[in-house]
Amino acid sequence: MKIKAYHISRFKNRDSILKNGLIPKGKNSGLIQYPPSIFFSIDINDLAYDYVDFEYVDCWEFEIEYSKIKSDTFSYSKSHYYINEPIPPSDIKLIPHKSIQE
Repeated sequence: MKIKAYHISRFKNRDSILKNGLIPKGKNSGLIQYPPSIFFSIDINDLAYDYVDFEYVDCWEFEIEYSKIKSDTFSYSKSHYYINEPIPPSDIKLIPHKSIQE
C-alpha cells in the first residue's frame, strides 16, 4: 500500500531537488546523528518546520510504500517518518503550502 508523504526543504534547495530528486543525507556529528535519510510527514498539517526553519520553505509530495517507512524517533509526532532511499525527480511534486509564518 502506498501513502502520501510530505518533505519540507529550504527554497535554496529547489533547483537541486527538481534536477536530482530527494537524496538521503546523513549527519555524523553533534547531538543528533543519523545515517543517510529523507525525513517526512504523512500529515500535511504536521510538517517538521522546526528542523528547517519557519520561512522560505518548499513542501514536496511523493508516494512511498508503507512497508518502507521507519518511525522518526527524533520527533515527538506520530506523523513523522523517514526512509533511506532516494526519490527520483519524476516521483515528486512541489505543492503549494502556507508557511506557518503567513
